[in-house]
Amino acid sequence: MIDRVIFIRYIEETEPPWDQGNVPWIVRILVRWGMTILAFIVAKWFVNGIWDGTPIFLHGTEGYLVAPAIFVVVRAIFRPILIFLTCPLQLITLGLFILVVNALVVVLTEEVSDWFNVDFEIDGFWAAFVFAMVVSAVTFVLSRFLRRSPFSQRRRLL
Repeated sequence: MIDRVIFIRYIEETEPPWDQGNVPWIVRILVRWGMTILAFIVAKWFVNGIWDGTPIFLHGTEGYLVAPAIFVVVRAIFRPILIFLTCPLQLITLGLFILVVNALVVVLTEEVSDWFNVDFEIDGFWAAFVFAMVVSAVTFVLSRFLRRSPFSQRRRLL
């Protein structure tokens, strides 16, 4: 059993300052939303750079601000459900099917964006697949850099 002091020390040393309990929830949501906005910008640039034409269409301030917000909500609601439903495939593929689940979340985000007349369109599953991979990578890197000490060596707590 893990000791309470070790667990609290682990949380204090690994949680970013903007994601701790003493920070208002709205600040935590805004930071995550900002990271997702930046990830959408980088992913659009990357996917449109490797494909002919523009498979990712994200236009205007509304598109750059509302589409990531819709993505965050859709991801929070539907990703756990999709992961649960695809659990056998997750086991068979040793977790690589999560990339397909992330692409499905991006496609679902595009559909929900159409309901709200947000200029966010994706042409095809593979563009959504690469887009989801880039968004995941950028948000991972950004959250890593926003940690207290991103380059410090991990210490054993025991």
